[in-house]
Amino acid sequence: MSLFIKYYPKFYKREIFIDNLLKIKEAGFNGVFFPSMIPEGLSATGSNRIEFFPVSRMVELAKGLGLKTGVILRWFHSSKLWSVDTFSPPVSFSGASYNPDSWYHPVCPNNPSGLEYCDKLLRKMSKTTQPDYFYLVFFRFPFFWEKEELDVQNRIPPFCYCPFCLAEFSSVVGEIINSTSKIIEMMPEWLEWRTVTIMNLLIDAKEVLAKKSRVIVSLPPLSLIDLPFTTGQLPLAFTDEGCLVSPLLHHISRRKNLLWVEDILDQYRIDVKTNKMFPSFEVSNKKEFEKILELGNHFAGIIFSHWETFNNLGTG
Repeated sequence: MSLFIKYYPKFYKREIFIDNLLKIKEAGFNGVFFPSMIPEGLSATGSNRIEFFPVSRMVELAKGLGLKTGVILRWFHSSKLWSVDTFSPPVSFSGASYNPDSWYHPVCPNNPSGLEYCDKLLRKMSKTTQPDYFYLVFFRFPFFWEKEELDVQNRIPPFCYCPFCLAEFSSVVGEIINSTSKIIEMMPEWLEWRTVTIMNLLIDAKEVLAKKSRVIVSLPPLSLIDLPFTTGQLPLAFTDEGCLVSPLLHHISRRKNLLWVEDILDQYRIDVKTNKMFPSFEVSNKKEFEKILELGNHFAGIIFSHWETFNNLGTG
């Protein structure tokens, strides 16, 4: 089993990067995941352009130290896109545009600006030194799971019902869908269309990324049965396509609840082979870390977040 840690530098400086990689290796990790893009709001130019870390150099430095590598690719979430005049936000079932009051700036997978943004990301990554893994985050329809209840009981899936979604769905079913009553009438077809949309995007991304790298898709901490409904994600189809899945097994409402973590993992084990899973955890002390390690056998690997937090863990 490979043991990874997520490391989010605010900027790239070779000496600092190597120093942290050495500490990561000394802490017992086999590999490191780091982002492809400089954090939004921290760019040197202050422009709205996507600014990338020197990914190839970072991969090569990590591999030179004997660490496996994963590059985190952020998909349908970007505050920079929201600052572009031509961008239009996701829309709720009621017709209200999403109004972010926190860090999450969702982008609809059918939004042309979002697709152009993702295409640029793919083109850039196709030219880099290939890491062991590409880790796809926010690869779903908008769902702010960090603020939502995890017991999903809504009859209507969450965002998005924007004009782009309605136009795409209308073209698939062969009639104009422009009312809530029509969507309710065709909810099974709507749900299937959403999952096909995400699946097709994954196949396209995999064709570009999976040359020498494995593709991992992160999943919100929901049961398998709820994911297609809330996010459009089909984990079993992802693994059938040769990808790995990474359930994010942490949530503010389940903090320090190891039984909840074990329950979610048990649900996954029924349908997903453990060697197709790369679960991600957060811990607040070394004892929690050791308990998670006991659960980690047989997985393709496990990931901890984040190096900056882990490096300061206490022993209690």
